[in-house]
Amino acid sequence: MPRKRPGALRASPPSGPRAHIRGLSARTCHAVHQVEVRSREPSLFRGATVLALRAYARFPSPRGRPLYPRPAPCPSPCCAFDDVRHARDVLNHVLHRLPPRPRAELGRLLEAWDARYLRSTLPDPFASPEAPWWHRRLADGVP
Repeated sequence: MPRKRPGALRASPPSGPRAHIRGLSARTCHAVHQVEVRSREPSLFRGATVLALRAYARFPSPRGRPLYPRPAPCPSPCCAFDDVRHARDVLNHVLHRLPPRPRAELGRLLEAWDARYLRSTLPDPFASPEAPWWHRRLADGVP
């Protein structure tokens, strides 16, 4: 049976192929992948950033009336992304662990979505001032 050359073993990523994230460069996608692989956070698994970006981009719809984030219906890691606030938590976690250039690129992508989120939701006057700004919006149900 043929064996792999040592150079081929070193060149292959240890955790399999990484997903390309639409709107981000290959360098930034690689940096995001590295953050996911090295993180010990249970909510930040391989591919979590892609799920979080999809959930966050899908949430603010242009209906003209306020939207209310909803808590996730089940505690599983994938269902948690049904709560847009959790998705933004994951994106914030990744954003602050990226090197400067990938952080700036992901930050530019999030700026437009953050603005839509702010326009689509209402402020919660009873929210804790220590909470991140996306948690200080009125939510549907129990926060």
